[in-house]
Amino acid sequence: MAYSVSSTVLVAAATYNLTNLNTARDELSIAANNTSKDSWILRALAGVSGMVTTYLRRVLVPEIVQDAFDIQQDPYPYQTPGGFAELVLTRWPVLGVISVIQTTAAGSSPSTKVMVQGKDYTLDPETGRLLRLNPFTGVVTTWEALPVVVQYAAGFGSIVSESGQVPSTAPYQVTVSQAATFSCDWNVASSSGTPFTRVSGIPAPGQYAVSAGIYTFNATDAGTGLAVQYAVAKVPDDIVDVVLQMLTGRYMSKGRDPSLIQRETPGVGVERFWIGTTPGQNSPFPPDVEGVLRPYKTPMVV
Repeated sequence: MAYSVSSTVLVAAATYNLTNLNTARDELSIAANNTSKDSWILRALAGVSGMVTTYLRRVLVPEIVQDAFDIQQDPYPYQTPGGFAELVLTRWPVLGVISVIQTTAAGSSPSTKVMVQGKDYTLDPETGRLLRLNPFTGVVTTWEALPVVVQYAAGFGSIVSESGQVPSTAPYQVTVSQAATFSCDWNVASSSGTPFTRVSGIPAPGQYAVSAGIYTFNATDAGTGLAVQYAVAKVPDDIVDVVLQMLTGRYMSKGRDPSLIQRETPGVGVERFWIGTTPGQNSPFPPDVEGVLRPYKTPMVV
């Protein structure tokens, strides 16, 4: 048996930068109140973060995705009995699961089963491995040849829960306490448990919109108590370090001829700049940077 998986982003991350502007300013010895170089820093930070993400073949910051598994039926079950041992999600570590739904019958009126964690399946959040459980005995078994759709949040960080209240005056906005590291929304409900619906435009009663950790509600919901859950990013420190290292290199070489290899000033000294690759370099990064990133790299599947 084999399976294929298609992945869809349901709620994108607020930013794919692997560190923030304040940290970059501090690393470059730029005063926190000096915003004159912010435009360059943000552009360079996006570029370096993109290079790392592309090399690792994975998104590191939290967002909500859907994986649809198509488990193909073995044409010779009498020769290879049993089902598929495990399903591996396309993102990890997993911060939370919204739903795991299995299609149990096809046709014009398909039936589905909402699977319960701990009863129907178990999850290793660090690796994204889903193991099927026998619902009667609780022991690990194999996945049937049936489609499975999983919605979940994944990335380096955590899910934060906090309470609040829609303000009684315009603009009816709530800024979460960890907006600086906000990555994506998880859900919002009233304090009585009634869920709000997320929208991309202007919210109607019972709806909300969110951007960069700022939640906007309709005037009708003014004064309503809130229970808000959202994901914050916490990229591993060693990845942040190499991002800052590459960012510093770009900053220090800003404005000079990139092909310059030596400049001599009589009576002062000689300057040489690294260009091209170094011995042992097999990627866009020097060996010390690649050594830090390699353990996080998604294996190539062929």
